[in-house]
Amino acid sequence: METFEIYLFNAAYLAYTASVAVYFFYAFRKKEFIGRAAFGLVILGALLHLGDFALRAYIGRESHGLRHYVPWSNWFESFSLFGFAIAATGIAVQRMARLPILGAFVMTLQWIVMTFSMTYPLFGSWDQVHGLGQIWQAIMASRSIPQLMPALQSIWMAIHVPIMFISYSAFAVAFSVGIVYLIQERQIKSKHPGEISESLPALEILDIMIYRLIGWGFPLLTLGVILGARWAYDAWGRYWGWDAKETWALITWLTYAIYLHMRLVMSWRGRKTVLLSIFAFCVVLFTYIGVNYLSVLHGFLSGRGS
Repeated sequence: METFEIYLFNAAYLAYTASVAVYFFYAFRKKEFIGRAAFGLVILGALLHLGDFALRAYIGRESHGLRHYVPWSNWFESFSLFGFAIAATGIAVQRMARLPILGAFVMTLQWIVMTFSMTYPLFGSWDQVHGLGQIWQAIMASRSIPQLMPALQSIWMAIHVPIMFISYSAFAVAFSVGIVYLIQERQIKSKHPGEISESLPALEILDIMIYRLIGWGFPLLTLGVILGARWAYDAWGRYWGWDAKETWALITWLTYAIYLHMRLVMSWRGRKTVLLSIFAFCVVLFTYIGVNYLSVLHGFLSGRGS
């Protein structure tokens, strides 16, 4: 059964990869049926991915005896969940906006997240991995069902984490739309705009789309931070401890609060708010990945220096 789970995840990854290729093919050919095919591959990948989550949860609970296990409990699983959330948000946006060209940008970001979910162990131990055999072993070891520490065996893992990643996925899609905005803006200002400019939406449409995505993600981020504080109370007896992860979660919240303030109160529009939304997503990535990496690095250096 665990072997089938691996095949299921790999099938989802291949569907996502194919969708990226077909979306870029659509960007050059601009045939409606190509865009529909790419969208269908995203839906197929998301369905396979959802099935993988369900099977992985069953294996963890039934075969490994992890009563409160949910399939987003370690690095590999959290990146997998992030990738699925981006794909699901991208599907929702495509259904509403009917702009297939956006899929090329959204699914490229999603594919990077999914690829990183499988390859991240190599970044921390590249000098210790030699040959394809050891690379494969490191990748497969990261995909095994984790042994959970007591603090992670909580109902809050099943609630807090998905809410955070749904909000992150809205910000990720907003980031992708922001990149499209900058490309279109440059094309418009160019004396010789390329063909891609004709297939990209108007700047005002892109600006509104970014605002709506952030407006959707921000309440979820707020709820996620609140639930994280509640989880911290159950785990450590305090709601807030000002550790690096909590502090940067607050910084992320403040960054998007500033975006909304500038947009709604100061009437910012266009390039300024787009750049702010792109910066805000960089803060998300640092909160999600960078803080953990620096904490591990700090612990390593402290241990070496003692």
